Parts: sequence; C-alpha cells; structure tokens
Amino acid sequence: MRLMKYSAIAAALALTGCVDVDLTATVTGADTARLTGYMEVQTEILNMMGGAELFCNAEEGGTLEMTDTTARCNMLVEGTFAEVFEGEPGEPVPTAIDLGNGTVRVAFPLGEMTADSAEMRNDPQAAQMMGPMLAGHSFTIRIAGAEIVSTNGTIDDGGQSASYSFPLAEILNPDFVIPEVFEAVVRY
Repeated sequence: MRLMKYSAIAAALALTGCVDVDLTATVTGADTARLTGYMEVQTEILNMMGGAELFCNAEEGGTLEMTDTTARCNMLVEGTFAEVFEGEPGEPVPTAIDLGNGTVRVAFPLGEMTADSAEMRNDPQAAQMMGPMLAGHSFTIRIAGAEIVSTNGTIDDGGQSASYSFPLAEILNPDFVIPEVFEAVVRY
C-alpha cells in the first residue's frame, strides 16, 4: 500500500479518535524511498471499517497483527517516489524533489490531510463527543535519511530524521494550528 493511501486512511481514522499513527518515509536515493511504520486501531473499529483487508492490505506492504482489543498494521513499502507516495485521485499527496546535490526536499500537505478537523472543532457537540475518543492517541510522521539539512519539524538527536507529531486531542483546541506543510530537506 502506498504512503498516501495509508496516510489518508490514517488521517481519517485519527480524526475519529480511534487510531495511533506513526509513519516514517526514509529517502534512500535521488528517486527512492522506504515507508515504515504502523497504524493501530481498536478491533471493534476495524470491523466497522469493513474489515482487515481495507485497513491492512498484505499485497500493498501491510502486515496485520491482531489481539483481542487492537489491530495493528505494520507497513513496509519501498520503491520510487512515485510508487511510495502514490495516492488516490483527488487526495493530497507528498512531493519529493531531487535537488541535485545529494539532497531531496520532501513535503507533506498536512493542512489538506487534516482539513476535516476544523468541522469538529466548530461543532460543540462533536467536540464534546470526540474529546474522550481522541485522548491518549497520537499522530506522528517522519522524514528520514542520512542527514536532515533543514525542516519545519523537530530534528532527532542524531540529525537523521525530522518529525511532526501531536496528541490527537489537540485538534479540538481552537488555538491549535496544524502547519499547511511539513517538510524537510534530507541528504540521502
């Protein structure tokens, strides 16, 4: 499964408060990347979504782990930027541009991916209902490589990945601002 297909599912599920998301896109060359990470959802939500196949497709890089209470889709997808960042028509997709000097600029359109959160925030009933569902869940996306040259995210101690992460309950906070784009220039 491609990154944006996972990201679109993850963002939609995250906004319903029933999933934890942790995805890493590692730039491995001028036009290649590897996606790793997971989405974890409560088992009853998985059944409401239409089952395991829609949540975690083995043919597209997903490996499903089930317990009595949770379903976890571990992801591994490798290929060209076009293959890894492929999305459904009309969905926001990341961009990856080779800058020609051993670096690539990767940009994730977070504002478009989380646009529905404003509707919840502006509806007091929805916000009250969603608050407990969002509590304790988080959304994290990373861009990694040999070295992060610049980013608007948080660089790890080793300087090899940049991340943007937030507790999902924050989407109900009217003062919370999700950046339109999370980006990094990464050396491969």
